[in-house]
Amino acid sequence: MSRSDNRMSETDAQTSSELSSVERSRLVTVARRFFLEDRSKVEIAQELGYSRFKVARMLEQARALGIVTITLHDHGTIDADLSARLAAHLGLQDAIVVESDDDESRQRVGTAAAELLGATLRPGEVVGMAWGRTLSAMVESMPSLPRVSVVQLTGAVGSNLEDSPVEIVRRVALNSGGTAQPIFAPLVVDDAATATALRRQPDVAQALRMFDDITTAVVAVGSWDPPASQLRATMNAEDRDDLFARGVRAEIAAILLGADGSRIAPDFAERCISITADQLSRIPRVVGVAGGAVKAGAVLAVARAGLFTELVTDRQLAEVILAGPAVENAPAQRAERREAT
Repeated sequence: MSRSDNRMSETDAQTSSELSSVERSRLVTVARRFFLEDRSKVEIAQELGYSRFKVARMLEQARALGIVTITLHDHGTIDADLSARLAAHLGLQDAIVVESDDDESRQRVGTAAAELLGATLRPGEVVGMAWGRTLSAMVESMPSLPRVSVVQLTGAVGSNLEDSPVEIVRRVALNSGGTAQPIFAPLVVDDAATATALRRQPDVAQALRMFDDITTAVVAVGSWDPPASQLRATMNAEDRDDLFARGVRAEIAAILLGADGSRIAPDFAERCISITADQLSRIPRVVGVAGGAVKAGAVLAVARAGLFTELVTDRQLAEVILAGPAVENAPAQRAERREAT
């Protein structure tokens, strides 16, 4: 080892603030050549009169002292290994896990779901669309789709037109050049008799008849504990508190579920203009779209109920789920329900 190499070894133990301006300048020069100018270590060594081993140590020191920091901009990329592990853990046919942070999770997950549909939908399919903020983000990023028919899975909730299922169905159909079958009715009404009357309305009845022809459904997931559900937020306090006391912890397309995946409150379902759990379980492909660790429990409930076949989510949610026990028998439960109907 040369004398200069010995001096470098002694400097390795220093902090950045202890470096002389000359020493710091040398590290910056080497780092600039390597990281910004894409020069090889041999080229740098020849130019500056160092050995290539010294150049390698200087690069290591520059990173150790914080003179060089490396940021990997991986948001929106798919973690293939984590995706495969999550699918196996939940008993799903497929899963997509994207890198994201909390602030942009909805947009990243929505974009990934849009790209998935763009790559996998086939001409002539009947696509059922639910509603929610992540699905609205998905529509914003939707690539060109093949010609498909699009049907609304539930009535409307709230007054935000951007998140309305009618608007989501309209925009997806417009993108594909196919037909749209909206439901111009509220999702929840006061009593079962009113819901029955609405289901007889010609436009609503036409949408309901299409449910048995759906080949791909796309649904959001709502969490009731912790609360992250637009349906829950729009309910009156009496209904909300009653349903929570009866064990509701998650919902998907107005289907209320307990933490174990059991169906809760069939009387509430009678007041809804929506696809039923039995109808949803018969659809060959159901893509769940949800992000954020806050919805991990709700996603587990839906998986335990066997109500979706695929999931698009983010790392935060995936890691929470993978830290717990795997979901058992979900595919078998789904197959049994199909055979029974």
